[in-house]
Amino acid sequence: MTDIRRFRPAGVSGIGHDLDAERGRVVAALEVLLRRRAVGVSWSGAASASAADRYGWIVVRLQDVAARIGVTTAAVVRAAARMQAALDLVRRAERRAEREGAWVDFDGRLVLPARPTSGDTVLLAVRARADELLALEVRRTLLEAEREADATDVELARVIVAAARAAVDPGVVGLRALPPPPASPTWWSPGPTGSGTELPVPACSSSGSWPAAVCPDAQPSVDLPFASAAWWRGLIAEERAWAIREHPQWVGPRDGLPARARHAANLALLAEAERAASVRLRQAIAEATPWNATERTEAQERVDDLRAIRDVLARRDGVERSLLLVDARGRNVKAIVALGDVDGAQHVATFVGGLSTTVRGDLGRYDTTFARMRKEAKAVAGAGDVAVVTWLGYEAPQMHEIVTARRSVLSGEVARDNADELAAFANGLDAARDRPAHQTWWAHSYGAVLAGRALLLRSGVDDVALFGSPGEPFARIEETGLKPGALNVIRAPWDLVASSGWLVHGTPATWVTGATWLAATKPAGANGWTSASGHSDYLSAGTVSEHNLVAVAAGRPDLVVRVSHAERAADPRWGDLAPLL
Repeated sequence: MTDIRRFRPAGVSGIGHDLDAERGRVVAALEVLLRRRAVGVSWSGAASASAADRYGWIVVRLQDVAARIGVTTAAVVRAAARMQAALDLVRRAERRAEREGAWVDFDGRLVLPARPTSGDTVLLAVRARADELLALEVRRTLLEAEREADATDVELARVIVAAARAAVDPGVVGLRALPPPPASPTWWSPGPTGSGTELPVPACSSSGSWPAAVCPDAQPSVDLPFASAAWWRGLIAEERAWAIREHPQWVGPRDGLPARARHAANLALLAEAERAASVRLRQAIAEATPWNATERTEAQERVDDLRAIRDVLARRDGVERSLLLVDARGRNVKAIVALGDVDGAQHVATFVGGLSTTVRGDLGRYDTTFARMRKEAKAVAGAGDVAVVTWLGYEAPQMHEIVTARRSVLSGEVARDNADELAAFANGLDAARDRPAHQTWWAHSYGAVLAGRALLLRSGVDDVALFGSPGEPFARIEETGLKPGALNVIRAPWDLVASSGWLVHGTPATWVTGATWLAATKPAGANGWTSASGHSDYLSAGTVSEHNLVAVAAGRPDLVVRVSHAERAADPRWGDLAPLL
C-alpha cells in the first residue's frame, strides 16, 4: 500500500512521452536514410551488392528499434494510467474513512476512532451498521488497488523484457486480458483499531454480528457491490468500453457500476433476450399440440415481459430512464428501471413490489405512477434532484403459487432468498457514486416482507416506508440499524393483508418498537387529499398515503402526516395497539 501511495503516475507518463520523442528521432533518421538512398548514385558490381545488403540491414534494424520503442512507450503510458486508477482507489478509500472520522494506516488497515458510548441502543445500532459498511467498502477498494498495481507491474515488466530481447508485434500492448469482475464475497477480519472498537467480523455464527434469522447457513453477499465498483474504477476508459461491448453480462446486472454503463450493457442483453424469446415462441407455435400449451403460454409471457421493458424505455416524456437489470433466465423476467439520474440525484427511492407483481403486468403502470410521484417529490425536495427506481429484481410470488410450499405468499422463503439482492442494490447505488444518496425503500405487501429481511442485512438505505405489510422479521428498530424515525409504516383501514398477514410473517409492522405510523386516512379538516382504504390504494394520486411516501423519499419528515394517538385509540381496526404507543 505504501508503494502505491509513493507512485507518481505523472512522472511515469513523462517518461513515456520522452520515449515517444526518441522514437520520433529514430523514425526521422530512417526517413532521411530512405530519401538519400532514393536519390543516390547507383552503381553495379560486388561492392554495390554488399552496400545494398548493408543498407537494407540498417533499415530493418532502425524499423525494429522504432517498433520496440513504440511498444515500450505505449506500455509505459498505459501503466501510468492504470497506476493512477490504483492510486485513485486508495485515495477514495481514505476519503471514505475520513468522512466517518476514521483513517487508513500505512499498511492499508482501517482504523476507527474510539466511538462514544451511550445507553441508546438504536443509536448504537446505527453506528455499528455505518462502521460495518465503511469496513466493507474500504477493504474492497484497497484490495482492488493492490490487485491493479500488481497486475500493472507484471504487465509492464513483461512488455519491457519482450521489447529488449527481440522484435515485437506493436499489437502486443493492446488491451490486457481483463479479469472478470468479482463473483463472490471475501470476508475479512479488520486490523487493530487502536483506541477504537474492534469491528465485528461478518459471519453466520453465535458470535457474529449478523442476525441468525437471516443466515442459518451462509451470509449473503453485501460487500460484492463495493468490490464491483472498485473493479470498474480500476479500468481505464477503453477497457470499460471493451467490457460493455464484449461482455455486457459483466456490466449490466452488476450492482456498484454507474447507471449509464449498466444501461448500455443491458440494452445489448435485452436485445439478446428478445431474439431468444422470439425464437422460442415461434418454435412453440410451430409445434402446437394440446400437450405443449404450457410452453406456448410461458413463451408468450416471456415475449410480453421483454416488450414491456422496451415500451417503457421508449417513452418520450422528457424523463431519463436507465435499465439497471434485465434477467430472463427464470420463468418470469426480472427488471429494474430507474427514472432520473440515480448516479447524481440527492434522493433515490426504490419501490419493491409484492404479490402477483410481474414485469409484463406492472412495469408500465408503475413507471407512470412513479413519474408523477417523482415530479411531486422534486417539488418538495428543494434544490436536490430525485430519482425513483422500480425494483422488480425478484420473481414475486404469484396467486397460483399459493399452494406451492417454496413460492407461496404465505411463506417467507422467497423474501429470504432475495433479501441480499435488495441490500446489494442499495449498496451498489452508493458504491457507484462519489457521495452516497439519501436512499428510501418503498415496500408494498409481500415486498415489505422482503424489505424487512433485507433490513437485517447491512445496506445503505436511510429511510423505509412499509405499506400494506403482512409482517416483519424483527420487533425493534435497532435490529435494522436504521436511525430513529427512519422506519415508517402505513396501513390503510380496510387493508386485510396488513391486518392478518402477521399471523404468518411475524411481527405486525405497527407493533415494531420505534416505528413511525403514517396516515393513510385523510385527516379531519384537511383539504386536497383523499383516503386510501384498501390494500391497493396507497399509490393512488391525491391520497394522503401517496403524500407521505413522497415526503419520506424527498427527505422531508416535517411534511409527513402521522396517525394521531386519538385516531388509533378510536379505530377498532388498530386493535389494542394504542396503549403500547
